[in-house]
Amino acid sequence: MNTFEIVGVTINAALLAIMYTLIGGLVSYIFYHLFDEFDENWKQRTTFHKVADISLEISIVAIIAFWSGYLIEKLPPFIPVRKDLDTLVDGYISGIFFIFAIFLFLDDLTDKLKYLHDEYIGPHAKKLLPQYGSILDLNLSYTPKRIEREGIHFE
Repeated sequence: MNTFEIVGVTINAALLAIMYTLIGGLVSYIFYHLFDEFDENWKQRTTFHKVADISLEISIVAIIAFWSGYLIEKLPPFIPVRKDLDTLVDGYISGIFFIFAIFLFLDDLTDKLKYLHDEYIGPHAKKLLPQYGSILDLNLSYTPKRIEREGIHFE
């Protein structure tokens, strides 16, 4: 890769990131007006409503991510580079940065997902998976262990 290609790829990546951030902001603004906010009223809705709400939001994000990535892939790069480098930039920015940019602005969707996890999945996961210890220390357990270090008791 020569210097011109390095500069071209770098500028293309930066411009795509800015573009996807703008798309993420626009999607967030639209979602704010289309969907219920995450608040006490949303928490009081039926489980079906909550699951349908986040399912529709996630579906729309996926559709926008796919079609915007598809359309951008078909467009010529801002700065001409080899096709393989352009495809690499498109794939990286579309695959990673777009999702980051979208969820950067979708706080309510993130909060809704966390709430549903804590409310419906978390209690079952606590029964199935050990809650205490660390895999790094190889001391995972279902009950707290009393650890004594330098005269200090940990549980």
